[in-house]
Amino acid sequence: MREEWHPAEPEDRLGADFIDACLGAIVALPAYLLVDRALLSRTTGFLDSTVMQVVLVAWFLWNMTYLVGRTGQSWGGKLAGLKVVNADGEPIGFWRALGRNLFAICISWPLVLLGFLWVIWDPQKQAWHDKVFRTFVVRRVVL
Repeated sequence: MREEWHPAEPEDRLGADFIDACLGAIVALPAYLLVDRALLSRTTGFLDSTVMQVVLVAWFLWNMTYLVGRTGQSWGGKLAGLKVVNADGEPIGFWRALGRNLFAICISWPLVLLGFLWVIWDPQKQAWHDKVFRTFVVRRVVL
């Protein structure tokens, strides 16, 4: 049995992002319940909680930037069998991963998700942030 890496389909990427979002919520929920609710007796909702937002930013930096930069895989990517790589198939490093993520948040997302939807018709299956930072999202195929 051998494995190959092929360009990830849009639904593969969406699935990995969904897993990462769910894991982020799972990580942030205990902090919200313990700090905001129990210790500080705040009645803000989960999404309005400063503690939750800080935990999610830390999760994002660790999972989507540090891990992706170092190994090519966030936890969601690992579970979905996806990897972010450069043209040589290597991990992209922390700073490139950070720039890629910031571009995705500031440019690809606000423009009606067009930067993310670009993978649907792009021959190399790259979103705008992939094109700008010369990265590829690939999925593991076991043969």
